[in-house]
Amino acid sequence: MLRLLLFLLILFCLELGVFLLLLPWTSLWEQNFFLVRYPVLVRYLLNHYVRGGISGVGLLNVWIAVYEFRHFRNTLTRLESRT
Repeated sequence: MLRLLLFLLILFCLELGVFLLLLPWTSLWEQNFFLVRYPVLVRYLLNHYVRGGISGVGLLNVWIAVYEFRHFRNTLTRLESRT
């Protein structure tokens, strides 16, 4: 069971990371519900620094996923020893 949960954590971090890394630079980001509904957000959400920050969080998530994948056995052994 722990193996499956750890694998799902890795998969979640990887998917979230890729999503956050790429989304701010697509047309979906520029034409979404929140920008239409709240025009005051346009100034902030279309700022390249904000986009870069969100992409940075995505890159961090990808790095966490790669790290956990590379240390899968060690993490699994540590978790199994606790239970």
